Amino acid sequence: MKKESTWLDCAVEIGCSLCIGYFISRVCRVAIARGESMRPTIKNNQPILLDCRASRRKKIERLDLVAFRAHQKNQMKFFLKRVIALPGDHLVIESGQVFVNGHLLREAYLKEPMRNHQKIDLIIEDGKLFVMGDNRNNSLDSRSSRLGVIDIKKDVVGVVVQFRR
Repeated sequence: MKKESTWLDCAVEIGCSLCIGYFISRVCRVAIARGESMRPTIKNNQPILLDCRASRRKKIERLDLVAFRAHQKNQMKFFLKRVIALPGDHLVIESGQVFVNGHLLREAYLKEPMRNHQKIDLIIEDGKLFVMGDNRNNSLDSRSSRLGVIDIKKDVVGVVVQFRR
């Protein structure tokens, strides 16, 4: 014997589907990386999976890839960059090399050395991150006053947990 579904059954199914969809969207998100700033690690139009709760659940670590929002030319844009320095770190960028807390940062993921950039010497404030693209010569990142350091709580959308090469 087949039981007919009622409008209440349909409403419950729709409500459950919406709740599950909302929950999943708060936990993880699939995004498409746009641009060349993360080459060769991540290519233009490459799908990535973001853990949207990582910045709240665990500490973000140096060299993590993070997605964050920033205001550019009166509009909100999303960026994907590598975490170079954490709150409290002493960062020095000089002669194409990056030093964190006095130690040269080993960056095997870089395809070419950084060219022509002014010296940076700063201590990262609490709650902030210094981020850079892997394509150092073609990346708008924390080295620029247009972007600067990013706020972990207000700006970080998620941490990259998976990407395909």
